[in-house]
Amino acid sequence: MLNRKLRVEEDFRLISDELTKIFSPNFLNDLARKDLFLQRSSKFEPKDFIALCGFLNHQSGKKSLTQLCGVLASERNISLSTEGLNQRFCEAGVNLLKDVLSTLTLKQFLSDLPPSLRHAKIGRIRILDSTSFELPIFYQEKYFGYHKSGVRIQLEYELLKGELMHLVVQDQLDSDHVFAEGIMSTIRKFDLIIRDLGYLSYETLRSISEAEAYYISRAATKILAYVKDGKENFIRLDVEKIMEEMEIGETREIEDIYAGKGKLKIPRLILCKLTDEQTEKRLKRRKRKEIKNGVKFSHQTKKLARLNMFITNIPYNVISKKEIQPLYSLRWQIEILFKAWKSIYEINKVKKMKVERFECHLYGTLISLLITSTLAFKIRELLYLKKEKEISEFKAFSIIKEFLATLYQALMEGGEALLANIAVMFEQVEKNGQKAKRLKKRTPFEILLGVFEQSTMKTA
Repeated sequence: MLNRKLRVEEDFRLISDELTKIFSPNFLNDLARKDLFLQRSSKFEPKDFIALCGFLNHQSGKKSLTQLCGVLASERNISLSTEGLNQRFCEAGVNLLKDVLSTLTLKQFLSDLPPSLRHAKIGRIRILDSTSFELPIFYQEKYFGYHKSGVRIQLEYELLKGELMHLVVQDQLDSDHVFAEGIMSTIRKFDLIIRDLGYLSYETLRSISEAEAYYISRAATKILAYVKDGKENFIRLDVEKIMEEMEIGETREIEDIYAGKGKLKIPRLILCKLTDEQTEKRLKRRKRKEIKNGVKFSHQTKKLARLNMFITNIPYNVISKKEIQPLYSLRWQIEILFKAWKSIYEINKVKKMKVERFECHLYGTLISLLITSTLAFKIRELLYLKKEKEISEFKAFSIIKEFLATLYQALMEGGEALLANIAVMFEQVEKNGQKAKRLKKRTPFEILLGVFEQSTMKTA
């Protein structure tokens, strides 16, 4: 027991201290006064409102006001009428939750990277993606959607430290590309930007390169690409012909291509030819998508289904061609987060209610998700680096969610109580959260360590 306590005190002290400061009654009261949520003394304090929306909020999008009053009475010993609670779901309450979320997002909860995850030429690995869901038509005036009403959440995730860099709520119809353009100023030298096609234009790629940062992106099947011959003439690249020449499982690199009508120079095009089994799975997925969404893939797209194509400006001596596809595959870590948001936290399950109450559900759930992801990442990192145990992100989220109510109570009591709570949480994730390792499939930590070790060997 003593060893466990010492480990938790050492490894989680920074997280514990920062969370205790943010959720202290004094700090929350100051925010609540600024947002006009707290204007006079009340038995229902800002800390209780934050507890209800951010820590006791399981299925809050589907519960009635009567049920939420029951939660307050059982968990916080506070008795409110349904109308009294309904009045607290107001614009001031939404602003308070937004401020708490913003404060959490700006905090650096995690300490320096361990030596095995440091790279001389790669600073941060930034993955940007979004998830969206439809809402009742009742919200159409404020949240525009594809069919009736809908919301989109943009998330940029820093992979090495597990930090949520940007977390923004938008209309479902808002453009991914426009959002990406809006955060270009935050890119630093040696950042590695991993994004899907919807976020990148050739102009964006040029800007990333000018910032002395790196990018990896899938290349479109219909990419318009050229190479130069010995006389500096542009020759159209025949991707189909190259694919036919390649062996199954082969990875081929073409240096210095010129893409698009503006012929932007891209240092590396990586082509990976899939196996028959991988190709068959892809074609089946596309067939289901055609039926479900009413889309029709072109003949060229279907013909090139055997090929994965990536563009990047990372020098070969930093990342080899063999490691580009595994590194890009880490983008799916953000998809796992989105899956947890919807299936475990049910952020997308919303019944008809006034818009301010929906927004309290939304931002309160994002607060609990940010805290959960921070704790899950730290626990996973420690168990892998110290005990070589790979933990399932999904299982870790499921376990930590069950601790949220006691976690908040520990926050109110102070640092030692919080560390004791995290110690029990850590033990449960270690015991019941281990990832089932699939044959031939590398885990995220294995990919990162493998990439960094290969690069270190080249530069040594």
